[in-house]
Amino acid sequence: MSPIVVDRVKKEQKIARAALKLFSTKGFRGTNVGRIAEEAGIGKGTLYEYFRSKSDIFLAAAREWIEQFQKRFESRLSEIQDPIQQLHAIARMNVELVDPLDPANARMTVEVIRQGMLEDGVLHGRRYELRDMMLGMQKIVEQILYGGISKKIFKPEIARDASTIAANFLGYLDGIMLHSILSENHFQLKEKVDLFMATLIRELVVDPCKKNGTCE
Repeated sequence: MSPIVVDRVKKEQKIARAALKLFSTKGFRGTNVGRIAEEAGIGKGTLYEYFRSKSDIFLAAAREWIEQFQKRFESRLSEIQDPIQQLHAIARMNVELVDPLDPANARMTVEVIRQGMLEDGVLHGRRYELRDMMLGMQKIVEQILYGGISKKIFKPEIARDASTIAANFLGYLDGIMLHSILSENHFQLKEKVDLFMATLIRELVVDPCKKNGTCE
């Protein structure tokens, strides 16, 4: 990669990070391009040399947000060897995305959902551009399942459905988080996720009695 290309990539990342800071606090509508340029320390005209529109900037900011989450995700998982605890860690990290004590992450979660779901959302026709990054999360879960099988912790027969199990697992987390947002946190999200995880783990492990010590 040439120095010119490297410099452009770094500048785009700087703008994306500045925009992420604003989008995650003020939302898409509440953020203007001039403020993004100011936050990035560049002129508005210079910003348009890197991005054609606010929509493009939001897409870059969403990518940056997902990448940051995945890096934290992988870092936390690297400290855990037990596949059961790795799945629990994934669930906890997803719950943290809508933690009212972390309003910036919660706001960005809402914005990405809104801009992807609504017909006039800036991501509605461009969700495919984020798809590969989000599929990366599914691949991580699949590898945890395969690792649990190789360690004889998870049932070998789940291997044939590992992709579906991973997709359903992440789909549940996405759905319960959205439900939590729509209900304005009027129910105990952690409690519901913990119950789901207990049920899921019982279905995955070779010997649920051995793992949780609840059987006679």
